[in-house]
Amino acid sequence: MRAAVLAGVLLLALATPALAQTPPPPGDPGGPAAEVGRLVGQLSTLQTRLDDLADTAGHRRELANRAVADETAAQARVTRARAEATAARGEADRVAGEAEAARAQVDAWVAAQFQQADASSIAAALAGTNGPNDVAERLQLQGLVSAEQTAALDGYEQKRVDAANADSRARKAAADAQAAADTARDAADAARDQLAAARSAVAAQQQRIATVTAQRTAAQARLATLEASDAALAAQRRRAEAAQAARDRAQSASDAAARAAAQQRLATAAPKPAATTPDPDPPSGTGTPTPAPGAPADPVEIVIDRALSELGTTYAWGGGDADGPTRGIRDGGVADAFGDFDKVGFDCSGLMIYAFAGVGKQLPHYSGYQADAGPKVPLAERRPGDMLFWADGDGIHHVALYLGDDRMVEAPQSGKVVRVTAVRFDDEILPTVTRLL
Repeated sequence: MRAAVLAGVLLLALATPALAQTPPPPGDPGGPAAEVGRLVGQLSTLQTRLDDLADTAGHRRELANRAVADETAAQARVTRARAEATAARGEADRVAGEAEAARAQVDAWVAAQFQQADASSIAAALAGTNGPNDVAERLQLQGLVSAEQTAALDGYEQKRVDAANADSRARKAAADAQAAADTARDAADAARDQLAAARSAVAAQQQRIATVTAQRTAAQARLATLEASDAALAAQRRRAEAAQAARDRAQSASDAAARAAAQQRLATAAPKPAATTPDPDPPSGTGTPTPAPGAPADPVEIVIDRALSELGTTYAWGGGDADGPTRGIRDGGVADAFGDFDKVGFDCSGLMIYAFAGVGKQLPHYSGYQADAGPKVPLAERRPGDMLFWADGDGIHHVALYLGDDRMVEAPQSGKVVRVTAVRFDDEILPTVTRLL
């Protein structure tokens, strides 16, 4: 995701052709105009290097999302396993209580027989017994047991078997919960290693960025000095800045109109039933209001409109959930290096989570796992609503939503906002798209 050239550098680049066409004064081949041309070229090259460095750092950051997603999923499995173990133990205790109550009923009946029946008959019935069942059989043979009493003894035996089975299930559930906890611990260790590697990669990129930024600052300072001494150069810069400002205003107005139109469509159209049930208890956040009842809408249109409704929203690593933009996360290095923990917005995979949540599709917060969330279709057969992916040697590092006509909507990288742009058909785009609808 090559970042757009910074406004100042773009303005200088716009001025390059005019400067290049102006020959230096006779006898002064190294005059101010020639130096300005060299500085503009240098600034453009330096900015391209900065963009490339920021892209690489962004890749490492999205890969760090994989570590977070893995650890989160493992912890979720632990929570479920522990809940199941608790429920199983509760059921075992309940059944054991019923078995104990049945045994107490049998004991009470035997005591009553001692008080009411012939002592010699009772003594004979109990002689050499091995438990309540033996007692029951002997007493039944002697005609001392009623049908109700036999049912009580049978019920006790069944409760005893049920209690043993429930206890076995509870023990297995506890063992499963422990195994899940062990797996989660391993996932947490792996996540820490991956995050450490990502932090190291970002730190290296930050050092390179600082070096190139210093070079750019020096070139800009020299250019400013030249402009201060040449009114024509200063006027040229002002004209270029005004032109760029006008383009920025036009783009902002276009984005605002597209965002408002998408929000209006979402507010007036009811989605068709989705194939997947939405999370009954999604995380809190802000986003587009729940659509009011109306004519059924195409799920693809809902997904696209939800993404477009966030045009202009700030990028924040780790930001975005089913309800909309959220505060970015702090991890001690990767996100902190960009200040995203103090922003509310989306990262690339967070925007996809929000877009597809509108039709009940739940996605993990990592683009690599999102690529495996549905059928894969050749890139040449892409259609609106498909997810596009980019990868390098370390794996998938970016995702965007295809709009049609080779346009897409994405949350690009730190310092940028959700935007519509042309699809980048470079050597990192995957040859397949993922189609959920």
